[in-house]
Amino acid sequence: MTTDTHAIPEDTGLKTRVLVATNGSAGSGKSTFSGAIAYAAAKHKKKVCVIGLDKQRDVSRLLGYDDPDADPNLPTLYDVIDKLFTLAEAVVPARNSKTKQVIPNLWVVLESKKLDTLEFKLAGETARELWLHRILGELRGRFDLIIIDCPGDVKLATVGALIAGDEVVGCTKSQEKEARGLTELEDKIADLAAAYGHIGMPTGVDWVVITEGVKHGSQGKVYKDMEYQLREAYEDIVLETVRADVRVPEAYTAAQPVTLYSPSTVAAEAYAKIGRQMKLYR
Repeated sequence: MTTDTHAIPEDTGLKTRVLVATNGSAGSGKSTFSGAIAYAAAKHKKKVCVIGLDKQRDVSRLLGYDDPDADPNLPTLYDVIDKLFTLAEAVVPARNSKTKQVIPNLWVVLESKKLDTLEFKLAGETARELWLHRILGELRGRFDLIIIDCPGDVKLATVGALIAGDEVVGCTKSQEKEARGLTELEDKIADLAAAYGHIGMPTGVDWVVITEGVKHGSQGKVYKDMEYQLREAYEDIVLETVRADVRVPEAYTAAQPVTLYSPSTVAAEAYAKIGRQMKLYR
C-alpha cells in the first residue's frame, strides 16, 4: 500500500546496504543523520528507504509525516508488527513538508507512538530479537540503501535492527553522555554477535559520526578533548565532524532534513561529505 503514485520500487536484485543509525543514549543526532543522509543519497539518484523505530517519530516528521498515528489510512511499522500490513505494503513516499510534494527516490516506513509497547507486543514470540530480520528481506533488492533510525537505547527495537542490518553507524555528540552510549552499544553488539553472528549481523561499530562538534577550541575545551578521544579510540571509522550549526534545529522546526532545508549550510555540506566517505554515492 502507498498513498501516492510514487510506488515502491520493484525487486530487481539491487545490492542493498542497510545502515543502522544508533547509540545507547538519546539525543545523539540519529534522526538528523538518517534524514540528512537519506535525502542526500536520493538527490544522487539512489533509491532510499528509511525505517523509523522510535516512538518519538522524529524521522517520520523530517520526511513529511508529522503525526502518522493521526491518519488511519497511513500504515506504520507498528501495523506491520501487528500483522495488518507486510513491510513492503507499509512503505510510503517521503514528502517535502513545506510543498507537500513527493521527494523523488525516497521512501519511508513510518513510526508510531505505540512502538513503546514493542517489548510487550513481542513477549510471546520465539527468538523475538529476530523480529526485523524476519521481514527486512521484503525490501532488499528494491533499494540501494535502507537506513534504520533507532531509538536512544539498546532495547528490543534497536536489538532487532542490529541483527537485521549490515553496517552500524554510531551517532554521537562531542559530549560524555553520548560517547558513553557508544561504549554501551559496542557491549550490546558483542553480546548479540555471540548468539546471532552466524546469520551475518555486524560484529562492531562500522562508522562513527559526530553529529554536533564545536567549531573551534574556544567554544569548550572539554568538547574538543572528547572529539579527540573519539578519533583516537575509533580512528579511521570516524567520519567528517558535523560542526554545530543553527540550521540543524531550524531544519527540525521546519520538519525537513537539513540537506533539503539548507543544502549549502555547514552541517548539510558535512553530511553530503559523510555520504561520499561512506561510498553511498560519488
